Amino acid sequence: MRIARPATGFIITEPATFGALLQGYAQRWPRAQEHWAAVKQRLKMTGHKEGAAIGGNSSNRVFEAEGDVASQLPTIRVAYHVLGDKLEFRKLAVLDPPV
Repeated sequence: MRIARPATGFIITEPATFGALLQGYAQRWPRAQEHWAAVKQRLKMTGHKEGAAIGGNSSNRVFEAEGDVASQLPTIRVAYHVLGDKLEFRKLAVLDPPV
């Protein structure tokens, strides 16, 4: 994998559909957008090391941030690609946390 994470973190891109997807969960999970923002901040610095490599290519990864019912946080699973100084989010799933 070729990476060159800047000192301030990867340059992040995400599909515009992610915002609408998260908004759709606002009633059930009021803190979903806040949780997603925290996941993005974390992966901005550690995306090349965290998550599991998929498809035989260590640049393609999946990360899951487990939620918590009591804290009103859903589980967030995100697939992304990291290469050079960029981290590109590709798919996002908002799931019920384990009980």
